[in-house]
Amino acid sequence: MPVVYIASRDIGNYKDNTERLKEILTESDIILVESFREATTLFKNLNLNIDKSKLIEFSEHTKKGKDIDDIMIKILNCKIVSLISDCGTPALEDPGRELLEYCYSYNIKVKPIPGVSSVTAAIMCLPFNFREFYYAGLLPRDDRERERKLIELKKLNVPVIVLDTPYRLSKVLNAVKKIYSKNKIVALCMDLTLPTEDIIIDEIGVLCSKYAENKKREFVLVIK
Repeated sequence: MPVVYIASRDIGNYKDNTERLKEILTESDIILVESFREATTLFKNLNLNIDKSKLIEFSEHTKKGKDIDDIMIKILNCKIVSLISDCGTPALEDPGRELLEYCYSYNIKVKPIPGVSSVTAAIMCLPFNFREFYYAGLLPRDDRERERKLIELKKLNVPVIVLDTPYRLSKVLNAVKKIYSKNKIVALCMDLTLPTEDIIIDEIGVLCSKYAENKKREFVLVIK
């Protein structure tokens, strides 16, 4: 019976990748990747000579049913399989969760390769009380649905962690300002682990003015 490793990778700084990750990738019979381009770039930066024939795409374009069934047949004929995402820890905001459902239905052993996560990277640098917090993940793309989601989140009495794609930074900031208030204290963590990293704690109104232009930066937003 195979073992499927859910393998964390860096969130931008290749030096954060672990030796254990390198070992598992090298030993894997097949590697499920979110995109071939990001995976091959990772291997190149880690000096890993991975045969491209080992790579199988497992992304938002992978359809439930025949696509995943075919992948599961390949997994069952392997000893070691690994799953990596384009960035950070798999199965939070990528299709990896569906793979886990299938693995458990087939009684396939699943093991973690712990590593970097943008969520924990943000938490460890902020002076907020994280004894309890709520991970909201990616907000809805539609403006009205995003606002409805924020109205629900506003009812919580714990820090709320929000992610979104880089090009929606200003939209998310303005939506939070509209639903909460311009004086709401938030932490904006951008480009974590990179030379351009910024961690800013301020009122949401101030951040909206500062980032009025839709600058594309990876970010984690923590609403205090």
